[in-house]
Amino acid sequence: MEEKRLEHPEERQDEKQEKKKQYPVTRRDFYGCVIILLIAVFLQGMQTRALIRREAQNMNNRCQNIESQMWNSISNIQDGIASSLAEADNPLQESSVEIVAANLKEKKVTLRMTAMPKEWKTGDTSLQFYLSCDGGEKIAVDAAAGADHSFTAEKEIPFCEVAAVTAILQRGDMEYPSDLGETGVSGAVYPFFSGDFYSTFTWTGGGSEASVSGNVEVEVQPSDWMMQEDKSLTLKNPTVEIYVDGKRVQKHKMQAEVADTTFTRYTYTIEKAFKVKEGQYIEVYFKAEDENGLKYTYLVDRSHVTNGDVETAEPAVPAADSVQEGRLKVE
Repeated sequence: MEEKRLEHPEERQDEKQEKKKQYPVTRRDFYGCVIILLIAVFLQGMQTRALIRREAQNMNNRCQNIESQMWNSISNIQDGIASSLAEADNPLQESSVEIVAANLKEKKVTLRMTAMPKEWKTGDTSLQFYLSCDGGEKIAVDAAAGADHSFTAEKEIPFCEVAAVTAILQRGDMEYPSDLGETGVSGAVYPFFSGDFYSTFTWTGGGSEASVSGNVEVEVQPSDWMMQEDKSLTLKNPTVEIYVDGKRVQKHKMQAEVADTTFTRYTYTIEKAFKVKEGQYIEVYFKAEDENGLKYTYLVDRSHVTNGDVETAEPAVPAADSVQEGRLKVE
């Protein structure tokens, strides 16, 4: 039998010392491991905090979306309820206000107002329209009942910007008002004018005086009422007039070009430049006459010459005698 060899304690101690010599662990290595561990923990904490912030932001966004959807639903429900209540209180099932005739020369239009009650009782139902122009005094207009139980009335009124109509249905001693809304008048029957003055300034005298050239373009479109009634618009003697400080410096006939069936374009290119000085005003007008003898004066542009440049100023046409923001005068 082979004998076991007994190790002496000193021999084991020597082996341990030998291993320490082969794999030495210095203090520097120890602190390095600690620092690396701390950095890893710190980075992990940052990632965790960033993840928490992202989740919190996502949750906040979801909550805001849910809240917005909820309030939109509530608003829609409220609007639906208000609309239903208003419809329930409205005694009319149909109503309308329309322009059926217009005299541009005398500046008068005829409005036709129609209302159909939801319920009808023979001999116990009547209706009156109340008409006001530009917020003025209300005018009572009696309505006649038709065979279809609808009420209709027509009324000629002077031109105004907006006409408002209210209907009052009466059954016995009870009155039921209904708002028919507002209708544009002058803007709906007058032709629509738009235009530009494309100017070029050549400065002399140290920048205090300039020669002005360029071209003028004006487009004229029949009004909504004209197109509805299939009425054409033919303008005679289309001219452009240019004023400097109220004094006319140029007057020329413009060329007409029918762009399509809805509007006509008038153009003029300045052949001879005119002089202006700093501080003066330039006004460019388009003038024409229709087949009925109605004269139109449209302010294309009004500019103030200042500091070697041009600044657009307010239109000079009196508002009381004009439409379209005071730029069109009709006589």
